[in-house]
Amino acid sequence: MKNLFIFFTLILTLTAQSIFGHTNDGLSRIQIKGTLVGCTEVDTIYLYQWYGINMRQLHMTTLTEKKGVYNFTFKLANIPEGFYGIGTSPDDVKPLILGTEAKITVSGNCESIKAMKVSSPVNDYYQNLMKENGNVNNEFMRLLKQMRSAMRNPQLKMRLDSQFAALDVRRMALYEESKKTAPFLGKSQGLVTYLSYVNNKGDYKNEGEYFANEYFKYVDFSDESLQYTPALFQQMQSYATTIAQVGFDPEKQSEYVDAILKKTAPHSASYQAALLGTVIGYSKAKKDKTNFVKYGELFLAKYPDYDPKFRENVQKQINRSKSTIVGAVAPEISQQTPDGKTAKLSDLRGKVVLIDFWASWCGPCRRENPKVVALYDKYKDQGFEVFGVSLDGDKKRWLAAIEKDNLTWTHVSDLKKWKSGAAADYGVRSIPTTILIDQEGRILAKNLKGAALEAKIQQALK
Repeated sequence: MKNLFIFFTLILTLTAQSIFGHTNDGLSRIQIKGTLVGCTEVDTIYLYQWYGINMRQLHMTTLTEKKGVYNFTFKLANIPEGFYGIGTSPDDVKPLILGTEAKITVSGNCESIKAMKVSSPVNDYYQNLMKENGNVNNEFMRLLKQMRSAMRNPQLKMRLDSQFAALDVRRMALYEESKKTAPFLGKSQGLVTYLSYVNNKGDYKNEGEYFANEYFKYVDFSDESLQYTPALFQQMQSYATTIAQVGFDPEKQSEYVDAILKKTAPHSASYQAALLGTVIGYSKAKKDKTNFVKYGELFLAKYPDYDPKFRENVQKQINRSKSTIVGAVAPEISQQTPDGKTAKLSDLRGKVVLIDFWASWCGPCRRENPKVVALYDKYKDQGFEVFGVSLDGDKKRWLAAIEKDNLTWTHVSDLKKWKSGAAADYGVRSIPTTILIDQEGRILAKNLKGAALEAKIQQALK
């Protein structure tokens, strides 16, 4: 990478006068010349600009044909540095970087727009940067997989820690090089520069805290140029999806997300991109939809003119999710017990109830059962109850597991496995899943374990 940096620095130094097309009138002049083939069904090429969350059309030009070769030229002035696209529609474009270079050439085939070649020093550098980012990310995922096997192997863990450290060096080299070679790309690179916890944890107590605070360490959210890169939208998706899984309750997650949004100008395209990325990221959360509802409703209120179909889909998801967020009345569950009778969740009103989605075939569920038994035995005389909802398909295996694990509370199942009606109503996508509800049937918490669950039960029983 050092040689790559020296190479592109040399190019930019030697050709500064021709690359940066500043004129006497103070405006930046840019010319894009394209040569294409296979354009018999295409007569117009469009130039788009990435803006917040969309490709918006800036210019269009007609192709001119000579002996089967199609040419086009865009002459531009004073456009901001950022991500753009050339193509036949917003969905069929070749990405490129514009805003600093006087001349860019494009070549390719109209039948494969996304495979066109964009040539200029900055765009060549961008392609190399993306390739190296891909290599680094692949190596990172490889190390993560190995780390699972290293928990009981100190020597392997030491080697992996060293390899993570080497990867951190590569990430920082990419970030520093991109800032010097093409400042705008440096800002985009900052959005994807996340260093390993094992080598940078400092005073953080756990990896969740480290991730929440350090994921965007190299990003200035107040920088308006972030509205011209898709990386902001993409990385906010990743942030929201991950922070929903690292052990924070919804309120704590929201504190971190709100802190990021407050750094972003509220009426900017950057804010819209960050907020929409948050909504989509939280829509993928498997167990708790509290923050999906919060940020989904915020987006719908703030952008009433956004794509109607998207708004409709989000509103439908919000309506479904609202029934199972903390504070909502838990949806009714009415299914058959092992002896063929019908039991309802509402039959247990007046008690603090732990709804436990499980199955006889679920190893983690069976390992968790003794802990649930201990809680039940400790608090059942104080008004605590467990309502087991099985995702089994075989009644004999279900009954055998109940007996073997000594589960003496109320059990129900429709024996439809993952097609269980109750699982669908509660948005259950993995088990074990637990929901704690109060005496009035309102949801208090979801998926708490150990001391945190016991403390919540004690609090509810007071």
